[in-house]
Amino acid sequence: MSEHSEPECDKANIAQANGAIAPATSNLQEREAELMDFVENAAVAMHWVDEEGIILWANPAEMNLLGYSRDEYIGRSIANFHADQSAIDDILHRLKNDERLTGYEARLLCKDGSICDVSINSDVYRREGKFIHTRCVTLDITERKRNTELKERLAAIVESSDDAIISKDLNGFIRSWNRGAEELFGYTADEIVGKHISTLATPDRVDEIPDILDRLRRGERVDHYRTQRKCKDGRVLTVSLTVSPIRDSAGNVVGASKVARDITEREAQDQELRDANEALRRSNADLEQFAYSASHDLQEPLRMVATYSELLKREFGGKLGPEGDEYLGYTLQGALRMEQLLSDLRAYTLVSTTTQGPTETVDANLALDKALGNLAGTIKDADAVITRTDLPWVRLHEFHLEQLFQNLVGNAIRYRSKDVPKIHVAARWRGDEWLFSVQDNGIGIATEYKTQVFELFKRLHTAAEYPGTGMGLAICKRIVERAGGCLWVESEPDQGSTFFFTLPSRK
Repeated sequence: MSEHSEPECDKANIAQANGAIAPATSNLQEREAELMDFVENAAVAMHWVDEEGIILWANPAEMNLLGYSRDEYIGRSIANFHADQSAIDDILHRLKNDERLTGYEARLLCKDGSICDVSINSDVYRREGKFIHTRCVTLDITERKRNTELKERLAAIVESSDDAIISKDLNGFIRSWNRGAEELFGYTADEIVGKHISTLATPDRVDEIPDILDRLRRGERVDHYRTQRKCKDGRVLTVSLTVSPIRDSAGNVVGASKVARDITEREAQDQELRDANEALRRSNADLEQFAYSASHDLQEPLRMVATYSELLKREFGGKLGPEGDEYLGYTLQGALRMEQLLSDLRAYTLVSTTTQGPTETVDANLALDKALGNLAGTIKDADAVITRTDLPWVRLHEFHLEQLFQNLVGNAIRYRSKDVPKIHVAARWRGDEWLFSVQDNGIGIATEYKTQVFELFKRLHTAAEYPGTGMGLAICKRIVERAGGCLWVESEPDQGSTFFFTLPSRK
């Protein structure tokens, strides 16, 4: 053996050592490849940045999160992708000082212009004290943050509501209690949470609660349930309850939310209004009965005054002197006018006391024919020209429709101008009703009087100028309104008038 030759035992050791190194190196490379594959394909977003904030590397999950390609993202400053510059300045400052970031919330800019809320976990990798790169894991918390903000807003709304908002489990035990509930019932949350909802029930309403809970277990909603509940101080309130089932993520009913609104004052006001309406109804009925009776009972004595005034005029006319004849004429005219007034008043009260609507429909053409027949003498004396279109069937008492046409056409003739009266009656379908019109070429009506002409006893002229009682249009208005329609006039002085009214059809 030469002096430079290695001993056999040393060769064996070297060979054994060389054999051990090769497999170890191979295993390390395989593990590095596996680790890189894991990081690249991880569902969690990861990236590295250098000391200046330049992105050195990012896995696909990071770029998919924000929507950028590798060329658009890697090699650029991380500041370009933060919505808040102060946040990135703070992050880099803290990392340079070797501070570990855990759950650091920030907002990142996505390629589509939206903002992604993220939670960042990061620290610095150093080699021999030198800043090599950060190691950042980015978690998308956008949905979680939105849900949290939504819950906070809902909680704020619930807490600030003036209504009592209460949650309970399916056994009826109270789980939450807002400020509105405290103010309404007088219990604080500490006093009432954990107790049964029957604590609020009056003794005669306790039996309602099991039924409501059963409905909630079936997933039903209880809307505007009117009941009574008891306050801490013993007061009893009338409340309106809306109770809804609460479901878990699987859709199972796990509890209920209840909104209770105090309607005690409103109920009292509604009752007062009902009482007032009933008193008004009785009063109106009494007044209508009185007006009808008065108009009927006064007819006979007025008829006697008119009759005897006529006899006096016939027997002693010319014997009492000019003044006596004038006074006698006034007496007779007054009696006749009062008789007509009472007749119109009776017609008005008859219309007012007719509460039952017509069960049959009538032909408006026939009603107009009868009205024109009643006015035949007046039409002939005035040489009036009446034209018309074909009229529909409508739902109204036939006598009332006849009165309506007779009053409107009669008024058109009475308030005529110097020209020959021309009156046109028409109807057309409008939406779900018939629109009638009675147009004339009379003296017209000033704008300020278009509403007043429909009032009781309202006259715009003296009886000497235009005879009448001032009740005709009031009767027309009452007839139309009782039928569910409207009556109005469009007119200008010296330009004639058109009276419009609507009536339901026979459909």
